[in-house]
Amino acid sequence: MKEYLNNIDWFGLLKKWWVSLLLIPFIIYHTHQAYWTLRFNIFFSISYSFPFPINLENFLVRNFLLIVHEAGHTFFGLLGNRTITILGGSLNEILLPAIIAGFCIFNKYIKGTQLALYLLGSAWISVAFYAADGAHRQLPLIANLGREAHDWGNLLRQWNMVDQASQIGITFAVIGFLCYMAAICVPLWLKKYEDAGLNLKL
Repeated sequence: MKEYLNNIDWFGLLKKWWVSLLLIPFIIYHTHQAYWTLRFNIFFSISYSFPFPINLENFLVRNFLLIVHEAGHTFFGLLGNRTITILGGSLNEILLPAIIAGFCIFNKYIKGTQLALYLLGSAWISVAFYAADGAHRQLPLIANLGREAHDWGNLLRQWNMVDQASQIGITFAVIGFLCYMAAICVPLWLKKYEDAGLNLKL
């Protein structure tokens, strides 16, 4: 056993897995926040106490996703459909990280894929909180807009799904958690191969 441990390339393992190790505490805290938010009180989505530096990451990611969300309303509003305009904020919040993740996967950027999937997981959880609040519309909205401007409140009423708000939020949060798990496991399933030139003299 000792000989086996001595033969392990610890530096190589650390080089391969350091981003996964870095993401684990962030994922643990965000998963705990999602559990408390969806299980006990929706206001944990904005009042959960993160330790440093996770609180800084949460501030940056949350505000980035907010900007992306609001841009989505404008972008999808060009299609001229009210439902798509309302849904466009959450849709854009999911699509942008998904596109970034797809680009990184296609180009086999391992660490970029991990960070993009982490961002995608955060986006799904952000949308989960918003959707779960659709029934009661308790969360404060940007620019102090009234309850009538609540995206998911309007969408769920339009689709006659207000009673399913909690289940929809939980479903979105589970998808976010799966994105987090995929981010951690990227070194297992995304391989990057380098071309090797052979100069054979026959």
